[in-house]
Amino acid sequence: MRNILVFLLKYHVLLSFLLLEGIAMSLTIGVSTLHSTAWFRSSNAFVGGIHAFNSNVTEYFRLSVVNRELAEENALLRGMLRSSQYTFADSCDAVMISDTVYYQRYTYIPATVVRLTVTRQANHMTIDRGSDQGVRPEMAVISAGGVVGVVREVSKNFATVLPLIHRKSSISARLREPGYLGALRWNGKDPQLLQLHDIPVHVPLQRGMEVETSGLSAMFPEGLTIGTVEHFEENTGENFHSITVRLNTDPRKLHTVYVVNNRMREEQLELEVQDNGRD
Repeated sequence: MRNILVFLLKYHVLLSFLLLEGIAMSLTIGVSTLHSTAWFRSSNAFVGGIHAFNSNVTEYFRLSVVNRELAEENALLRGMLRSSQYTFADSCDAVMISDTVYYQRYTYIPATVVRLTVTRQANHMTIDRGSDQGVRPEMAVISAGGVVGVVREVSKNFATVLPLIHRKSSISARLREPGYLGALRWNGKDPQLLQLHDIPVHVPLQRGMEVETSGLSAMFPEGLTIGTVEHFEENTGENFHSITVRLNTDPRKLHTVYVVNNRMREEQLELEVQDNGRD
């Protein structure tokens, strides 16, 4: 109580001024229609500004939820693509669409990149999805723009990824138009430029040719875009081109990715193991 009295005595002049100012403003607004209209317009604008600010803050903090919902929806849509399905034909004539059954071969698990390096020879990536969400080692990881890498280690809720920009990374790729196969690897320099190996010198090339996944592994679906031919040259005395590929996705800007679940992977690998055992 004593502190309140001290405060009132110390600031009684200022408090008296504010009280009288408030009374004067209320009398002015009550008597004058012009002042009353101006006051309400100003107060409405002020209150509206506060509501707009609160709305923007709320929307900002909801962005992570919205992004997650969009990623899940995109994963479902990817699963509906014809490239994610396997075709079973009831007759020898596979052209007859009415006699064809489509089996869901690939499903997609949306994830967020929570750790990423791009300046090392052996770069690392961590995503926020693990075994509890269906992620397993050697699953492919892609983004909206193309290929990202392959899952290495998995915990309950996280997974590490071997990205394309790693000295040990190598995936099967092909030139989309000629259809020639090669191995895509990184030389440890520019994180957006990779090298496509094993393309014979007799294959005609031009800048801008599209490079895609070959589908010759149990990880990546066939025909996923990787990038385009940026530069090429014929090495003297060698049988293969030296080709530089520019990735469609800049690894430095990765945020939302998708883990590819090949539902027929185990069947394929088991058969391949049996076949290799006969050699």
